Amino acid sequence: MDYVNGEDVTDNKHLAEVIDVTREGSAQPGSAGYDEPGSAGPGMTLRDSCFHVAIEELQKIQSAPQESQKEIDRVLRMLREAQNANNERRAHVMAKAHEALQGVWVPSE
Repeated sequence: MDYVNGEDVTDNKHLAEVIDVTREGSAQPGSAGYDEPGSAGPGMTLRDSCFHVAIEELQKIQSAPQESQKEIDRVLRMLREAQNANNERRAHVMAKAHEALQGVWVPSE
């Protein structure tokens, strides 16, 4: 699996942040120090941080149309279920979440 690349545009700051961190969190296990213990503070890796931020920012979205909210809820479930999985699985889920969020539209708040 390749690291997700691309320039993504959205008017919603929370969705934009999630798109960014899911791209980061999709990095290959062991690459760029994403899985180094303490790389994002005591007891936290950069990949852990990506999961934390993605979940937190998705929960902040309040203005999504119904169809978009369904997809956001699905992505939230995916992220929560994989949060404590091995790094290969977590990178794969981040890439899937990133891809899924490309088709989500949320107005600015």
